[in-house]
Amino acid sequence: MNLTLADVERCLTGMAEEGHDQIGINTVQTDSRTVSKGDLFFCIDGENFDGHEFAAQAVKNGAAAVVSGQFLELDAPMVMVRDTTRALGQLAACWRKKCGAKLVGVTGTAGKTTVKEMLYAVASQKYSTAKNYRNFNNQIGLPMSMLKASEEQELWIMELGISVRGDMEELATIATPDVAVITNVGAGHLEGLGDENGVAEAKTTLLKHLHESGTAIVGMDYPLLWDAAREIVDAPIGFSAKENTDTSYVASFLGAEAEGWGRFRLRTPEGDGEFTAPFCGEHYAENLACVAAAAHQLGITRDEVIKGVQTLTADSQRFCCKIAGNAMVIDDTYNANPLSMARSIETAAKMAEDRPLVLVLGDMRELGEEAIKRHEELGRLIKDVAPRAMFYKGDHYGDVICGMGEDSLTRTTGPEDFIKEWRTMGLSGAVILVKGSRSLKMEEFANALCRELDDAGMGA
Repeated sequence: MNLTLADVERCLTGMAEEGHDQIGINTVQTDSRTVSKGDLFFCIDGENFDGHEFAAQAVKNGAAAVVSGQFLELDAPMVMVRDTTRALGQLAACWRKKCGAKLVGVTGTAGKTTVKEMLYAVASQKYSTAKNYRNFNNQIGLPMSMLKASEEQELWIMELGISVRGDMEELATIATPDVAVITNVGAGHLEGLGDENGVAEAKTTLLKHLHESGTAIVGMDYPLLWDAAREIVDAPIGFSAKENTDTSYVASFLGAEAEGWGRFRLRTPEGDGEFTAPFCGEHYAENLACVAAAAHQLGITRDEVIKGVQTLTADSQRFCCKIAGNAMVIDDTYNANPLSMARSIETAAKMAEDRPLVLVLGDMRELGEEAIKRHEELGRLIKDVAPRAMFYKGDHYGDVICGMGEDSLTRTTGPEDFIKEWRTMGLSGAVILVKGSRSLKMEEFANALCRELDDAGMGA
């Protein structure tokens, strides 16, 4: 990192102490345990800890300076600020300006991490590219990801995640993207955002902070999102997963191939044709169309998009298809909201075709007053796809039953009783989808089932 303590002070306070131009900053840390000689330590006041309590340890570990929201007796220079979290974002914005990097900001209710990873795979063929790790996308994760990017990385692809009103205003101010990508909107984080109109309003706040001459890439298949975007940007570039949509960027899912691969059709201004890729499902078609639209704005061709996405390695908890015995276990346990849940169930049902479909699901959290309604909707969807067997973990079991209109859902509390029940079913060649909100640790069910199937030496 080519920053001095004087650069930090000028960014955060407007003036620098004499001699601080000679103090170099290696990197920025918010965890005292990771501090090395020459690092800048930010005292972040979090929900479960207060970084000010660890400032002395950071100095002992070699911190060149400390950014603090309160006066501390330290044997190191200290930069005083009103709010250390906001100061972290401010420094990230200064660093981005110093580096001169082009930034793509990606947000949406579902698919934003996948789009970020896909676009990174595509763009890295042409540019030196930075990205945030997994979903480090909040008021700490975003600026830390930007500060870890180097001056040599000319393109930064950054995911922005929000959960309450006001979040996007803070994140967008830090990112000020050259290309703003909004994948979709749906019923996610309703506890903090109100309703789907609130979600659309919050997500499109990103467009108000586009860099000068910036470009907006927006999903056209969501009227609330498209209308909200057009109120802010005169001519957003649309993409779609629906063939008849009036846009140059359309992708379609044509069907499942072996071992979790899928066949897709991609139409851009440069051509229209089919190819296979190491992911599967209609939701990936939407992601693909989104990536193609964003890539085009970066001077990346359709052929380069296809080549890039074909190099992807599936995330172990994002619709990752695992072959165990003669069954397919779909681990989609990273998180769940009504939009992503519906997409995953519908895709798993199409992939199953004539094979037995088994759903192992958990609650969708953070839905506020709409939680009961949304879980009843989930019950109706489950009934429509008619799986061979259904297992459920969580407080909204009764609401899902109510939506199904029948009591054919098996309640489970953990992997042990699930596996015990599984052994009695005698299913062969099943497709099993495992999904639920992150806090429920549904990956434990997927892992236990894979072990069971592998140990048995035969399919479900």
